[in-house]
Amino acid sequence: MLETRVREVVGSVFGVAPDELPERLDPDTVPGWTSLRQIQLMMALENAFGIEIDPNLLPALASGPAIVQYLEETLAVPDGTAR
Repeated sequence: MLETRVREVVGSVFGVAPDELPERLDPDTVPGWTSLRQIQLMMALENAFGIEIDPNLLPALASGPAIVQYLEETLAVPDGTAR
């Protein structure tokens, strides 16, 4: 599932096991989520999902739900399935 994979990537960037992350992923709940870590997270997501994230979107992608929604839209193909 996409949410699980996002949690794995977030965990790897922040040095926390995915199951030890808070349920809600955002700068207020994940210790150490700084602007630099946000950039590192976006780079890790790019590598994990084989995509390129527009740097202008970084502020909008500062939570788990926003990241998952973005990935769902980005990875979707016209027939509604994921790549």
